[in-house]
Amino acid sequence: MNNKLITLLILTFCMSCIGGSLFAQEKGKTDEDILRVLKEYDNAWNKKDVDGVARIFATNYIYFDSLGGAPRSGQPTLDFLKSPDYKLTFVERSEIKTFRTGDTIIVSSRWIGKGSWKGGNIDDDQRCGLVFAKENNAWKLIAEHCTQIVSK
Repeated sequence: MNNKLITLLILTFCMSCIGGSLFAQEKGKTDEDILRVLKEYDNAWNKKDVDGVARIFATNYIYFDSLGGAPRSGQPTLDFLKSPDYKLTFVERSEIKTFRTGDTIIVSSRWIGKGSWKGGNIDDDQRCGLVFAKENNAWKLIAEHCTQIVSK
C-alpha cells in the first residue's frame, strides 16, 4: 500500500511538471504569434498598406486617439492611413510587453513616429495599448489607444 501511494505521488508530480511545461510552451507560442501579428501590423502601417492593416483589424476594431477625440472605427482609420496628406518619415515600436487573460492579449508598447499630416508636423512619442483576441481562429486587433508621453 505504501509503495502504491509513493508511486501515485511520483506520477502526480511528473504529470504536473509536464502540464506546467506544456502551459509555458503554449504561452511562449502565443506571445510569438502576437509579436508576429504586431510586426505585420507595423510593417503594413508603415508602408501605408491599407489591405494589410485591414486584414489585422477585428470586425469591430476601434481606435481611441491621443488627443481625446471620439473613438473611431476601422474604416475612418483606414481612410486616414491611405490619405496622401498622411506621411511617415520615421517609426519605431519598443518596450513591448504582453499581458494575457483568457483569449485576450493586451500589448503595451512605446511608439515613436515622425512625419506630417495635412502640412503639420507629427512628432509622437507615445505609450500604446493594443488589445488582441481570436476571431475566426486568427489573432485580430480589437482596440488601440495611444497617449503622448509627456516630460515632467
